[in-house]
Amino acid sequence: MKRKKNKQEPTPDPEHLTEQEKVAGERARLLFKTLRNETFSPDEKDALWNQVGETISQRKQRSFNIFWIAAAASVTLLLLTGVGYLVFYKDTARTMQEFAARGANGPDETQLILGDKRVISLRNENSSVEYKDGGALIQVDSSSTIDQQVAGDQQFNTLVVPYGKRSVLTLADGTRIWLNSGSKLVYPSHFDKGLREVYLEGQAYFSVAHAEDAPFYVHTKDMEVKVLGTEFDVSAYDDDPYTATVLTKGSVELTTQRQTLFGSKKTQITPGTRAVFDQDQAVLQTQQVDVQQYISWKDGYLALNVAPLSEIIKKLSRYYRVDIELKQPKLAGVKFGGDLILQDDVRDVLKVLALTTGLNYKQQPNERRYVLEESTIKP
Repeated sequence: MKRKKNKQEPTPDPEHLTEQEKVAGERARLLFKTLRNETFSPDEKDALWNQVGETISQRKQRSFNIFWIAAAASVTLLLLTGVGYLVFYKDTARTMQEFAARGANGPDETQLILGDKRVISLRNENSSVEYKDGGALIQVDSSSTIDQQVAGDQQFNTLVVPYGKRSVLTLADGTRIWLNSGSKLVYPSHFDKGLREVYLEGQAYFSVAHAEDAPFYVHTKDMEVKVLGTEFDVSAYDDDPYTATVLTKGSVELTTQRQTLFGSKKTQITPGTRAVFDQDQAVLQTQQVDVQQYISWKDGYLALNVAPLSEIIKKLSRYYRVDIELKQPKLAGVKFGGDLILQDDVRDVLKVLALTTGLNYKQQPNERRYVLEESTIKP
């Protein structure tokens, strides 16, 4: 009697069987040969044959599932490795960012916080810090010298410049950094051979000493600037929705979205270029600009090239650590040009600004609060 073929479960094709499946089939054939003289009903023989076929099919399906489980495990391992790098790997940039978060917020005086937790106050409005002897000596405001340990494990120093103050930092390699009001810079007590890295919050102008074998990196919360030796400005204030770099000379390489697993992007810019990274849109845009309007603050004046009044007020508020209110918001977008000298007294600057714009200014009972408003006197 011929066996009936099950239409739903086709007989396995011997050409596509694995070695284990061929062995199982051979054992089944021996079983039938041994039992050929035994008495089985046709239905029993069909059921037994179908059971053997199902066993072989299940083994093939199990092999198929094992393949995809292994593939999924590999992909998962890759993702976990990437996430582990982003979350758990402590590179220098992330370590310095953590030090910046620990630094003083809103101090009245500029502070130099050393790696051994000593805090040195700098009382001048325009202070200076210079590292000498490979970083072992620190000269503060040309009046005092502090020693620090540079051997052993790497330590990080933090220079905190509050609103209303400025500071110039000279590192042991000869790099000079002008820090604007409301800024923090974290940097190693000494640079290891072959690498120079700092972390910035706020605004700073960098004049980097050239070193072919030691690239210089400026890290911010969402941008990395890599140079060998050049001059540029970086602005990365927490209350601005962007991070910007303006290149004065040389060339720099920018990396944005560095902390994403696959989204890191690199861009090179040339002198006279301003690169702005929009934090909300995660987009980097570049344009040619008059760089002086972005770096003149370090020389004690604002070069205003059709700058909106709201931007001028924001810069003055930071520079002098005062509140300046624009009484008529409609004037925020009105643009002005010219050079605004940043004098010692903010009232002298506001007088010049009022005269230039045709506005009046008045000081509130709180001496650190000023109001700019339209003149009530009609021409």
